[in-house]
Amino acid sequence: MTQGKLVRAIGYYRDASYIERVVATFRKLLIDIDWIYGRRINDEGLFEIYLLVKDHPNLWLAILNLSKTVSIERVDVFSDLRIEVIKVGNENKDNETIKQNDFTLYIPIYSRVVSYSWGEKYGENI
Repeated sequence: MTQGKLVRAIGYYRDASYIERVVATFRKLLIDIDWIYGRRINDEGLFEIYLLVKDHPNLWLAILNLSKTVSIERVDVFSDLRIEVIKVGNENKDNETIKQNDFTLYIPIYSRVVSYSWGEKYGENI
């Protein structure tokens, strides 16, 4: 179990300030971000950004503020979170025992999702 929440922000990417707005929403309330991952969902510019944020008294305020941000369609908060870490690396061609880890993949496993849009809680899955 991690000490934080996995948050997914789904919105339209128009310029690089989209990522900055998402991260700044948490940082201006002094909430630390462990890692961030984003990907494009479709060709119209819809992106999803995953963030693992630390537990903080201002966390729910930041999530509500993020859900009211321009170009953010929906914010999902995942509960009962467990993160599996997979390290992918290249072995040295000289058959040495030292491995260089090139990538670390964080795979979230969760059982519950709570969704917010424009400050309103509108969905909860089990």
